[in-house]
Amino acid sequence: MLANDVDRLGYGDCKALTNYTRALLDIVGVPSYNTILYGDTYKKNIESDFVSTQGNHMILAIPNDNDYIWLECTSQDDPFGYQGKFTDDRSVLVIKPTGGEIVQTKLYGDKGNLQNSKGNFSIDGQGNLSGSIAIVSEGSQYSNKASLENSQPNGKETHYKEYWSNINNLKLAKINLSNDKEKIAFVENVSVNAINYAAVSGMKMIFPINAYNQFSSSVKRIRNRKNPFEIQRGYVDIDEVEVILPLGFVIEFLPSNFELNSKFGEYKAEIIKKDATHLVYKRTLSINKGFYPNTEYDQYRIFTEQISRNDNAKIILTKI
Repeated sequence: MLANDVDRLGYGDCKALTNYTRALLDIVGVPSYNTILYGDTYKKNIESDFVSTQGNHMILAIPNDNDYIWLECTSQDDPFGYQGKFTDDRSVLVIKPTGGEIVQTKLYGDKGNLQNSKGNFSIDGQGNLSGSIAIVSEGSQYSNKASLENSQPNGKETHYKEYWSNINNLKLAKINLSNDKEKIAFVENVSVNAINYAAVSGMKMIFPINAYNQFSSSVKRIRNRKNPFEIQRGYVDIDEVEVILPLGFVIEFLPSNFELNSKFGEYKAEIIKKDATHLVYKRTLSINKGFYPNTEYDQYRIFTEQISRNDNAKIILTKI
């Protein structure tokens, strides 16, 4: 589409909107280049050694010293220069007046893909949970959350019930969302309640101490795997949660602190006992981006199983 038609109709696909933005920048003397790529959360490169029609999406590249600022012209919500999981870290074709050039888009490093959570929850004498948590997501993890800002209330409820599927009878008491597009950080403040979170049997009460961020990804067992495998994006999750135990109970069993170090990442969980009814649960999980041979697939599967098992570790209380 011509830029004039986009302006007149207020409409265009990725090619039309990219061309329109390029025309606007050209008027004020800012050079920019149409860029063809494969847009998808699964990274796919433009192949430089094979002549063919490639790509399914177009964005805009603005030269900035020896690098580029990438603009997703199709989105009205993405922060300026932010790529997220749809166009990050892949080979793309930048179309210049002098010819095409294959370059790499922005890589969000493992440590920059951060989710930092801080919260609390209390358990009453009947095993009911009440708590709140603040979650800050950055880097590629920002992509996972930013669309929540414009979701309908039932969409938000569906998201959190899936995210906290480990909490039965979940009720959302309050949801406050904040999208800082300057820092590119998405902040969630959520208050929750849940009847019978803890299982009560006779004088005993049992519940997982990690309520808010249980690792649930399962890796399929494949005997005699032939192909290598890839972790396309690494990330870091940091959690700190204060746990308030019910009065009239004593701790019978507390999960041990656990630490795991692997080429695939690191995991650490610890429980600090402040007093008879106050605990602090701290957890850090980092996953490393990488391409791994088929011979290491089973090691990776065991690594994820250990994380999942420890994330579901339970505390046992006994009634006095």
